[in-house]
Amino acid sequence: MSQHPKAGAWSRILRSLAISTSTSLMLGGAASALFALPAIAQAARALTLEDAIARAVEADPGLQAAAAGVDAARGGLRQARVRPNPELSAEVENFNGEGELRGFDGAETTFSLSQEVELGGRRGARVQLADRELHGAELERVVRGLDLIRDVQIAYFDALAAAELAIIAQERLETAQALNTSVSRRVSAARDPLMAGARAEAGLAEARISLARAQAEAATARATLASLLGGDTGFTLVPSDFALARAGEHAHDNPADSTPDLARLTAARDRANAAIRVERSLAWQNPTLNLGYRQFATDNDEGALVAGVSIPLGVFDRNQGSVARARAEQRRAEFDLEAARRTIAREFAALQRAIATDAAAISATEDEVIPHAERALALAQDGYNRGAFSYLDVLEAQRALSDARQSRVDALRTYHNNEAALDRLTARFGELLPGQETHQ
Repeated sequence: MSQHPKAGAWSRILRSLAISTSTSLMLGGAASALFALPAIAQAARALTLEDAIARAVEADPGLQAAAAGVDAARGGLRQARVRPNPELSAEVENFNGEGELRGFDGAETTFSLSQEVELGGRRGARVQLADRELHGAELERVVRGLDLIRDVQIAYFDALAAAELAIIAQERLETAQALNTSVSRRVSAARDPLMAGARAEAGLAEARISLARAQAEAATARATLASLLGGDTGFTLVPSDFALARAGEHAHDNPADSTPDLARLTAARDRANAAIRVERSLAWQNPTLNLGYRQFATDNDEGALVAGVSIPLGVFDRNQGSVARARAEQRRAEFDLEAARRTIAREFAALQRAIATDAAAISATEDEVIPHAERALALAQDGYNRGAFSYLDVLEAQRALSDARQSRVDALRTYHNNEAALDRLTARFGELLPGQETHQ
């Protein structure tokens, strides 16, 4: 499989994401209007898929929330590097007693400074855990961004598909209008029964309803896309983006272990390993060293140094339960990673097969089915005008052509949705996300 020009975008993130149809020419004006709803948007700039992704990434508050999460994890790493604060204390003894100890005559004052000493590699373990959490937060932002990009792709191609279906409905209405005119003339000339005229009128009404529904669905799909762009509707769609991709244009390499989802689960496993080290370090009993100066109540204000050490006795609490829990979490992370690796491999293979199947169906429909259906409709209309065919023959041919074109649009929609899922899996558009900052 050929290398996609954007391949490698995901690895950089870890270190820092003319439709070819046979539509008749008489629909060119209708196509322009439908792809540029509303009318005021016709003067707006054409919106490519890359433009839509860039605008959605800039406008999405979810990515800003994920960025705040990265900042929070970065603050946690900074705090993890800090050593325990020393403690300054003052102690006064032997005052307000009786006799020579009355008032402060016999008072002794001690000033001391104490410092907890972290043993068992506690600080290093704490820093490593915070570093893993920062890495996980950065990957979470990437995954959230890739989810957004996939949603934009789906909305973008749904809007294109809905616009094409509206064009097909418009073509069906124009055909129904032309056919109704022809049937009316024949009925008036007593060449066709009144029933044919009634059927033509019913078909025309049905075509109008279908067009209204298709246009409403196109407007809804366009509004959905606009909501992902921050509500901006000042754009026109690019019909050529809906075309079947050229062979190898969107080729994807097997993701193996390079997918963002596997990277996130790998980070979770590494965090679990770091958490085990932290819990083990907490089993060590940290001593506290004391050094002070004691001033005696004498005429000469004599004094002396005082030193001491205190060590907690690890008799009951040696953090055994927390260590056991951390080990279980680490095992769970390993199993989750392996399960995800197998799931992604299956999903990758299934998506590739589905895309290939859709592409073959689209090509066959465009190259064979639609041209034959167009010719059949033309022959049926010509034969009807000459009296060789009935109205039902023309109606059946017209419906066959509409069904073929709708099948093509449905297959293209499925094709692009599967492409979006595969792009999400392999982080094809990862370089369009904000750059990830590296950390030490």
